[in-house]
Amino acid sequence: MGSAISLASLRTSTQRIGHEIEIGKDVLELVTGAMYVDPLTIFREYVQNAADAIDEGRRLNLFSAGAKPGIEISFNQGERIVRIRDNGVGVPSRDFSRRLTAIGASKKRGTNQRGFRGVGRLAGLGYAQEIVFRSRSAGDPKVFEITWSARKLRECLRSNEFTGDLASVIREVTELATLPGTEWPARFFEVELRKVRRVRNDVLMNPAEICSYLAQVAPVPFAASFPYKGEIEETLAKHGIGPGINIVVDGQSGPLERPFAQSIVLSEKAKDRFKGIEFFEVPGVEGGIDAIGYVLHHSYFGALPKGTGVAGFRARVGNMQIGGSAIFDFLFSEQRFNSWCVGEVHILSDRLVPNGRRDEFEINVPYQNLQGHLAAVASRVSKLCREKSILRNRLRQAQIIFQNASDRLTVIRGKETPSMVRRYYREAVLGAITELDRMKTRNDKFRDEERAFIDGHIKALEKGLAKAHGTRRGRTWKTVSVRKQRVLMEFVGMMLDACDSPEEGAALAKRILDRARRVKKQ
Repeated sequence: MGSAISLASLRTSTQRIGHEIEIGKDVLELVTGAMYVDPLTIFREYVQNAADAIDEGRRLNLFSAGAKPGIEISFNQGERIVRIRDNGVGVPSRDFSRRLTAIGASKKRGTNQRGFRGVGRLAGLGYAQEIVFRSRSAGDPKVFEITWSARKLRECLRSNEFTGDLASVIREVTELATLPGTEWPARFFEVELRKVRRVRNDVLMNPAEICSYLAQVAPVPFAASFPYKGEIEETLAKHGIGPGINIVVDGQSGPLERPFAQSIVLSEKAKDRFKGIEFFEVPGVEGGIDAIGYVLHHSYFGALPKGTGVAGFRARVGNMQIGGSAIFDFLFSEQRFNSWCVGEVHILSDRLVPNGRRDEFEINVPYQNLQGHLAAVASRVSKLCREKSILRNRLRQAQIIFQNASDRLTVIRGKETPSMVRRYYREAVLGAITELDRMKTRNDKFRDEERAFIDGHIKALEKGLAKAHGTRRGRTWKTVSVRKQRVLMEFVGMMLDACDSPEEGAALAKRILDRARRVKKQ
């Protein structure tokens, strides 16, 4: 066999490509209509950019005069317009046109800012006929405005006659204008979506849906009534994660807040509450801390309703959520246990990078390290879920035992109940008490309230038996031999057990025993 010939040995020379690189117009279709699956994602992208502008304004002490940093989202339902405005640093007039027509040329990469790819701001073109960007930075006398036409963009993309490159398309579909600054804030940035399309039950024009979405994904503060607000915010602040940003949505009574509260509404009749918090750190592969997080413990009754807005172990970068509530499903021993969990991991390392859609992370060694540490957290939560599930099944079984015994007590107290049925059901109730007592004493996983729950059932049955003891007894069978009574009792017991309810069994037993007496008299 001859030795393998390497490709390198066949190369006679290497050189850089000399011709002009062509970037086609279809790139715009990818960044405007194909990147994001959920329409509400466009609000995340605009709020993310606004949050970066506000953070920069804080760094430059632009809010020292007393103006509070914030974002306003307003709607014109008649004209189908949505506006998202922030009072951050704004875009200087000298940079406005270049920044708002650049594609993938953001200067944020390598900084601690959230958005860094420079494509998210165009996401709205897939859901509106026009997007208008307006801005003014401190000291600029005028407001600058640029309009992107989605209609013209689609015409260019569909046309075989339009052969221009990416830059040509942008020039074709955009218009730049200046406005007098007298009627505008001294410093702001604004996105205006015009003639918004109707998608998914018109979700993009639904303030309630948008509030619910942004309360989960945006960097808004916790409610003052949330018991763990102080602990979480203090821990985040130690690692450079600042306070939340006020977001006011048109028609809402106040700024948005995270959906965490004192209690968790499980259904119309059932609630739970948070009972403790567990913080953790994720050490980096090369030292330092890559992430911090927490898990909020509760009773683990089962999967939390999606409407709570807190179900699932979630990820955040710059206090903006990455992906959804199911992003770490695979870490749990049973995926369903993630929907029982309430927790978050805040990414600190710039080596943990969200992908382009911000629904996952780029796969690399730091992300694999993160998954390994989070898997240990998920394992602990899974164990709790499994234990609670087993205990809950036992408590449910205890409730069934109690209910069945209570139904038999009702029959025992009946005036027309045959004595033989009373005797059989009394033994059944005594057996239920013994079974409940054994369940209470032999399970060391039960907490005090769970033992008290079963103990309450035992006392109720004992009290019921004591009251039933004085109930007038039915007719006896003194003239029948003990052996025949035992046979009859065994028959009656099998019949009672076969009936759907104690009441049905007692009624049937009474008819049979009455007939047996009539036959005996004859």
